[in-house]
Amino acid sequence: MKGTTGINMRRANAFKVLEAQLKRGTKPEKVNKKTTSKMVPLTEGDIKRIQKEMEVLAAPRKKK
Repeated sequence: MKGTTGINMRRANAFKVLEAQLKRGTKPEKVNKKTTSKMVPLTEGDIKRIQKEMEVLAAPRKKK
């Protein structure tokens, strides 16, 4: 992939993952800095962080 195509795809995929987490209301648990398959509920801080990240991902990229 050339140019920004790969970046746009990563941003879109990250947005989908965050959106799914918000809908589910859970996130993967981390133990000793490793992600497990056990799901834990989102905290209020998680919800705010996810919403902020989604805003950033949805905004068009600024050109340098």
